[in-house]
Amino acid sequence: MNHHIFSRRKFVGTAATTLIGTFILKGCQTNTQQTAIGEGDTSSDGDVPTGISANDEEALYEAAKQEGKLVWYAVYFNQEIVDEIGKAFTQKYPGISFEGTRNTASNLFQKLNQEAQAGLNIADIYATTDFSQMLQLKEEQKLQQYEPAGKENIVEKYRNLDPDNYYQVGAFLPIIIGYNSELISLEEAPSSWQELTNAKYQDKIATGSGAASGQVGTWALSMEQKYGWDYLVNFNQLNPKLSRSINDVVPALVAKERALGATTVGQVLTRKSLGDPLDVIYPEDGAIVVVAPIAILKEAPHPNAAKLFLNFLNSREYSEVITKYFEQPIHQEVELPGAKSLAEVNTYTPQPETISADIPKVKEKWREEFGA
Repeated sequence: MNHHIFSRRKFVGTAATTLIGTFILKGCQTNTQQTAIGEGDTSSDGDVPTGISANDEEALYEAAKQEGKLVWYAVYFNQEIVDEIGKAFTQKYPGISFEGTRNTASNLFQKLNQEAQAGLNIADIYATTDFSQMLQLKEEQKLQQYEPAGKENIVEKYRNLDPDNYYQVGAFLPIIIGYNSELISLEEAPSSWQELTNAKYQDKIATGSGAASGQVGTWALSMEQKYGWDYLVNFNQLNPKLSRSINDVVPALVAKERALGATTVGQVLTRKSLGDPLDVIYPEDGAIVVVAPIAILKEAPHPNAAKLFLNFLNSREYSEVITKYFEQPIHQEVELPGAKSLAEVNTYTPQPETISADIPKVKEKWREEFGA
């Protein structure tokens, strides 16, 4: 099957634009939340060894225990999932405490920059859904170069997200077509993004805003790259129910305000598990996969703990934790019940440099076309 594959040339960052800032698969929260988990000395006193091989888990763990703590700033997932990841990490590696802070991309990036300007090095790891932020951090030389162990466990086409190893895959956020089976049957529903603009779906579609939602903006950019801007013009003529966030689509389907919409696998499967008559359609012309990068900050106060954590992300344990919340696993041998792996479906992901350069243009055109 055809896949749109990341360029392997060196990415050059531009000014940070909030592509996916205010959105997350589930449990979007606007206020910063943080939780400390586990036991251990939170200082990093003493001589802590550096330059340890990623594959020397024992030495890396001993060095991480000397540091005693890991601080993670995360944009994707919600605070509950971040906390559960922290619990799994500290259970596997006792003696390291965990502090996870989850917020929107715009708020957390601002926090990171304000701390840096004040000379405060608090976070060890930054993970975002706004690819331009990571490109900017790399361009400004604010990231540590590190190739974690276990990369062979990641789906091959995303395995070398950054050939220079300044950032890695932290999460996959697939955008698909969700539908309410009490309002429309699978046979009646569209099998592709192209078919979604058929006139028979007039007044039946819900969508977030491509101007306000980074994930919807990425979807809109993908549709423009695949089919031209006229696709979005035709889409708008169907009178979709327009909300700000991609998170608003599934509630509209549950409330039977609309029959179908562009949404995320995790949100649909979460409501389906609660008994709502929702299901997933993987479009034949490609699920739009938002790839969320994660990196160790150059001035991380606990660099060995950060390296150990990046190794942990490539393990089965990490993917098994997030699949409990219906999030897409990044480990290719872990399955998400009710979902397909990214290796077995057609997918499309805009190249990071085009996201950074073109999303602002898509936002402006969306405002002109849709009005919001």
